[in-house]
Amino acid sequence: MQLSVEPASLPWMPHVRKVAGLIAMGAIGAALLGALVIVVDVVGRAIFGTAVFALNEIVSTVFAVAVAFTLPAGAALRVNLKVDLLAHLTGPRLTAWLRLAGSILLLVFFALLAWRLFGLSLRYAETGRASALLRMPLAPTYFAISLGLAAAALVQLFIIVEDAIALRQETRTGRSHPVVLALVALLVASVLAAAGWMLVDYDGYAELSLMRPGLVAGIALALMWTAVLLQIPLAPATALVGLVGSFGMLGADAALNTFAGDTGDFLRNEQVATLPMFLIMGAFAVAAGVSDDLFRLGNALLGRFRGGLAYATILGCAGFGAVSGNSIATSATFGRMALPAMAKSGYAPGLATGSVAAGGTLGALVPPSGVLVLFALLTESSIGALFVAAVIPAALAVVLYFGAVYLTIRLNPDAAPPAEAGEKGDIGAALRGSIPVIAMFGVVIGGLYAGFFTATESAAVGAVCAFLLTLLRGKLNRHTILAVFAETTATTAMIYALIFGGLMFAFFVNLGGMPDLMSAWVASIDARPIVVLIVLIVIYLLLGSVMDSFAVMIITVPVITPIVLGMGYDILFWGILMLMVVEIGMISPPFGMNLFILKSIDPNVRLGTVMRGVMPFVLMDLVKIVLLVAFPAMALWLPSTM
Repeated sequence: MQLSVEPASLPWMPHVRKVAGLIAMGAIGAALLGALVIVVDVVGRAIFGTAVFALNEIVSTVFAVAVAFTLPAGAALRVNLKVDLLAHLTGPRLTAWLRLAGSILLLVFFALLAWRLFGLSLRYAETGRASALLRMPLAPTYFAISLGLAAAALVQLFIIVEDAIALRQETRTGRSHPVVLALVALLVASVLAAAGWMLVDYDGYAELSLMRPGLVAGIALALMWTAVLLQIPLAPATALVGLVGSFGMLGADAALNTFAGDTGDFLRNEQVATLPMFLIMGAFAVAAGVSDDLFRLGNALLGRFRGGLAYATILGCAGFGAVSGNSIATSATFGRMALPAMAKSGYAPGLATGSVAAGGTLGALVPPSGVLVLFALLTESSIGALFVAAVIPAALAVVLYFGAVYLTIRLNPDAAPPAEAGEKGDIGAALRGSIPVIAMFGVVIGGLYAGFFTATESAAVGAVCAFLLTLLRGKLNRHTILAVFAETTATTAMIYALIFGGLMFAFFVNLGGMPDLMSAWVASIDARPIVVLIVLIVIYLLLGSVMDSFAVMIITVPVITPIVLGMGYDILFWGILMLMVVEIGMISPPFGMNLFILKSIDPNVRLGTVMRGVMPFVLMDLVKIVLLVAFPAMALWLPSTM
């Protein structure tokens, strides 16, 4: 995932980024204000028995526009999810060409959405379409969304010029691997052939699409994977493949209308507000210093044992995951904090880096989880039920990781120094410092479990609580607000661009009947469901080791989930299992992303040391998967009691 920007080649690019950033700050500020209104509504219902009328319509409108206006800043910051598996095999010149191609496709992506959503807003204005309760006209909302996307397209135009200049100035030598060149040739030839066929004989292309939809969907899926492996941003790769594939089945006009309509309807979904508010909660929690509190608490509770800092790191990562919802952020945060402390105390580098890398995966598993929110949005399942379903598997993961630390020290006593009495720490002070974080988690997840909050309301409560915690600790200042808004903007823009592309891709895959074809194929091989599930687990382990969790979800959920449900497995079980398996990939050698994060934090430690250190935790993760598959009730029992 690319979160940093290239050095600006154009003198006005800093101004473009500044303007886009100011727009995004206003959008995130509006989202925070919306969270406050939701909390007022919750409190009003609880104390006075009154509620804000049609709040869901107000919230959906505010957050639809807010998300749209984070996209220009996301474009300016080049926050694009890419798969860089073949980056080391790609020469500098070809890399520059591929970067330019990706920027052009992003321009097409934003421009098409802006154009068709603007047309949709005009149509709604003509027909007088309005919301159900407040009778608010929908046209202004859709016009505002299209304006945000148009601004993103304009910013992307500047990015293209910047990339073109960088390509012209690229003087580094270095040849690309033949495999990369072959993939580029295949992709270019396929795109040109498809475009030529549609221009010369559109009826023939449409006939093949209608008569052999499964074949067309399979070819499109292969081309999409080729583009992704060539570092084309995932959002336009999935969207444009879905669009072009749908052209033959529906016609260009209907396919484009579906692209815009699904995007607009998705943004107006009340649950869309959930993810930005959890992101705000996590960013403010980091600013408030909760990671320090949690690490201090873990050390106070477990420092009396040999390996106490490793145990404390895992416990702290689990607690931090309850407010951040992201494994990469958890690994990076605790890597900077725990690695120096363990190095100073004499811990073996393998145990130190392994415990941080493995603990980082808890960031996505411990609810609230951004990846689970994405899964719920893509499958139209319950966010709250998925959060509750993750509680017991997350607790199991913590226990098993403790077991990995214990076994590592038992087999190699030199991996951790003997515990000292002084490491016991002041448990009372540590508990007092951690009470706000523990209370925040209890309110957010406890309120969901008890049915007191919806998922959106729990996210709003979490965001406001984290904001107040930052304020009460005296850490709310201009720098903090800018950092929180910038982090939330970048992540929101990246995730929702992915979702827009994923919606079109999922529509095309379902239109082509690929899930049905895959389900029929699975039925034809007469394999037991558990065998198919094991094969899928292996595939997801491989995918998780080379791709971000969000990318894996976007690409695979539309195809794989119907197959799993068709075999009789529950959607909650599958969501938790998929997340757990993908997160194992994050620490699986040789490509696990968390391994490289730890290597970048401590350049002195060898990558091989990190890989060896994480292996006991990977083995415990496999035990965790076996237990969940053998006992699905670990994920299903708690939601059944809601």
